[in-house]
Amino acid sequence: MAKQPEPTTPTPSAESPSDGMTEARSLARRYLPDDVRLLAAIAFGKDTEAGLHTRLLAAKSIIDVAGVIPQATPTAPSYEAAGNGGRQV
Repeated sequence: MAKQPEPTTPTPSAESPSDGMTEARSLARRYLPDDVRLLAAIAFGKDTEAGLHTRLLAAKSIIDVAGVIPQATPTAPSYEAAGNGGRQV
């Protein structure tokens, strides 16, 4: 029997782990809109042939993606008006 060649480790695609994460985030930002559109078409499309379970999984995936995207935090309005003792006019 011929010997099987030993598996070798692949060469890294980035110089350092932080460079790899930066590259992965860049790819995710580029493909995320297309992914969400596909999932929305599966979950909410009128003419989809996907089963109910598949549609539920697609909707759940959209919810998971929405939780990953950082949302802008609104700032609270300031109630301290200058010169009128804190009362708003």
